[in-house]
Amino acid sequence: MFLSYLCYLDPRGLDSKYKSLVGSLLGVYFFISSIVLIKSSAVRMGEFLAGKIILLIRDTTSGVFAGWIATALLHSSGAFDSIIVAFVSSGVIPMSLAVATIIGAEIGTTVTPLLVSTIGYLRKKAQLSASFNVTMVHFLYNLFTFLIFYTAELLFGVFTYIAQAGSSIFVKATWLRYIPSLLDIATPWVDPLLGLIPPWIGLILGGATLILSLWCLEQYMTALFSMPKSWSLIRATFTKPLRAFAAGFLFTLLVPSTSVMVSLLVPLAASGVIRADYYILPYILGANIGTVFDVMIAALATGDPVSLGVWLVHLTINVIGAVIFFPLLKPFSRLTRWSSEMLTRSQRRTLLFIGVFHALPILIMLIYFI
Repeated sequence: MFLSYLCYLDPRGLDSKYKSLVGSLLGVYFFISSIVLIKSSAVRMGEFLAGKIILLIRDTTSGVFAGWIATALLHSSGAFDSIIVAFVSSGVIPMSLAVATIIGAEIGTTVTPLLVSTIGYLRKKAQLSASFNVTMVHFLYNLFTFLIFYTAELLFGVFTYIAQAGSSIFVKATWLRYIPSLLDIATPWVDPLLGLIPPWIGLILGGATLILSLWCLEQYMTALFSMPKSWSLIRATFTKPLRAFAAGFLFTLLVPSTSVMVSLLVPLAASGVIRADYYILPYILGANIGTVFDVMIAALATGDPVSLGVWLVHLTINVIGAVIFFPLLKPFSRLTRWSSEMLTRSQRRTLLFIGVFHALPILIMLIYFI
């Protein structure tokens, strides 16, 4: 209840800027606490939970599309990936399936910006084209990287190998084993709570706390980017590709959500504050790398080298994506401009695209299990 009240406060209306800082720190505390609660609950559920997950996620394909759907529902790859690393640490999901869900989660992050650009500007054709161009950069980049990485994992198990190699390196870091003990001291209420409630309720409560804590962080930190001075700062970043890349990286370190940081560009593009679509891709490349750090915190909180190996996959995907697409800024910007103009020529075409995009992973999963 306290965390819910904290997140509903409007940081822009608070009397002191220090209250926003306190709110952010509490958000971090509850984020870490949620990881401890999820892991402890999952360990207590043991084989029962593992069996249920394996029934849903049986191989690379089902894992990838489950990650896509779950991230679309949560509107946060950071929240979903953090839950996955906690499950890996507790032994309820194998590393290879966890890697698959991480790959699918990347494209699931495109749902929120697509909805923001469509719902807000569907009846404003001129603004719709400009706002949709931002989301098309995000969508096409994640679609292309999804196809590349899914194929590499399906055929060769590339990212499972990376996770295994990473975990074998992190296992040598003996200091990792002390982190859970320190977190147990910082969260003394978790074990007594699980003594009063069934572990499955603890699992649900942990997941809800994780999502709410990230939302809380986003609300407080996003307020900093909602003021006119911040808009001017964001606009100034879209003058050079490397500057846009650095801005996306740094802003997403503060606001741990690629979806939020990309969605912020939508009204800026629609209102004409940002005009150079050529620089949107570098910003998104930087934001994708910046968002891996909340998952890193979650992995460190488990103290498990295997979880850190899975986190390394998340980092590797975004770094490789940046290396591939940074040299392709000009042709990629032309492609996204053409795509956004084609899809926004009529409301029917725009809505059809949104509908197909949302229905596709669900349909594939249904066919797969039938």
